[in-house]
Amino acid sequence: MQDHQTAASGTDKTDGPRGRRALLFGAAGAAGMLTGGLGLGRAASAAGAGDDPYSVDVQAHGADPTGATASDAAFRAAAAEVLASFQPGAISGSIPKKVLLIPPGNYLLTQPDSLLPNVNGNGGGGVVDGVAITGYGKRLSRIVYSPSANDTTLWTNNQRYKNVRISGLTITSTNATSSFNYAYSSATHGVQDTWYSDVEWRGSWKRGIGLDGPASTSNLNSEMGWDHCQVGGSYSEAFLVMGMTPGESQQDQFLNYWFRDCKVEFASGVFVRNNRGGSMNFVGGSYILTDTAASGTFFELTAAATSRNDSVMRLYAEGVRFELRAATHKVIDSHWYKGTVTFVSCDDSAHSFKTWAPDAVAHAYDFTASGSRGPMVRYVDCALMGRHQATTASGAMTMGKILYDGCRFLNQGAGTGGSGFLRWSSASPRYEFRDCTVGSTYLADAKGA
Repeated sequence: MQDHQTAASGTDKTDGPRGRRALLFGAAGAAGMLTGGLGLGRAASAAGAGDDPYSVDVQAHGADPTGATASDAAFRAAAAEVLASFQPGAISGSIPKKVLLIPPGNYLLTQPDSLLPNVNGNGGGGVVDGVAITGYGKRLSRIVYSPSANDTTLWTNNQRYKNVRISGLTITSTNATSSFNYAYSSATHGVQDTWYSDVEWRGSWKRGIGLDGPASTSNLNSEMGWDHCQVGGSYSEAFLVMGMTPGESQQDQFLNYWFRDCKVEFASGVFVRNNRGGSMNFVGGSYILTDTAASGTFFELTAAATSRNDSVMRLYAEGVRFELRAATHKVIDSHWYKGTVTFVSCDDSAHSFKTWAPDAVAHAYDFTASGSRGPMVRYVDCALMGRHQATTASGAMTMGKILYDGCRFLNQGAGTGGSGFLRWSSASPRYEFRDCTVGSTYLADAKGA
């Protein structure tokens, strides 16, 4: 009530914290965006940033919003100010009170670790329990990562940053060997709880995000989310790599990942490469592989680890529209030996009318690992193009099954067999069809093996 009365009376409250933030995020942002003038936006935001106790503006430290000169030093100085603003609190004494603010503009970064300093949190600088980096919106606030050196990373989280929030940015790579983030986590110094909101990745990358950990203790790269984000560009490795050193059996705690209403529309490569299991959720969104001349896979679940601590292996996709534009494109290529893979109300049939569609293997499962084992695979109320392929051993499966419930198969005339939707290499896998259709015809319910 007090705020409404003050506003009505015309009293200026910009001396208070809420007033300063309103000036910074409201007046400055509106001036910069509505006028289209980066100079005016810079002046307005800098004017509000110097005395604001809760934000650090990269432009106030000399960042160039035109992209004509590199802004590495300015970004590093702004990050240092944020990390020097620790506030006492009941949860942790290592929570910064300031937000790193990136106004509208095009910022050139040419050095690794310019977004946040690469400091080992295990003894080096301690854990920072809460970091917020925010732009004014996707494509309004843009970072171009253009290092001259190869195999560099824009920001490294070495057992240091927890509860990270990054939002409102477009990040583009011009060097195809670059990575956006490398996260190294241990049991005692985890990097849990990183969320991206309204963030877009563009350009050519080696990988977007790589998750890693030590050989001696369990890894704790967990609780990570992507909300209304856009994954574009191309990836020679993958956008998200879970288990950078899969031969280490302790890399077992890749838990709780959420992609919600995202646009995953990239040219080539792999979206998620999961080397060590984990619990992954993909809900809503548009997933498209755009380069018809290149191969690409959305979910690559590997068998790279020959030994491992037992942990969760779960992939859940619901309400996702997949678009495969070439026969070399796949929704999933799984080599998991256990766990669950579930698709609910998903559709990959956009190009089922193409001449190559009947021969496309859009979903592939290898059931030969660890003694003819595999995950429980379920498709519920899905529209599916091409065919599915199961690689099987000579003996009967000892774990796993493929179940289709209420699904529609666009390109085949039968459920199984030489012209069927589900085909296999050796012994029959365990499978089941319930209330499905092939073309415009009901498919008789059936079970196998």
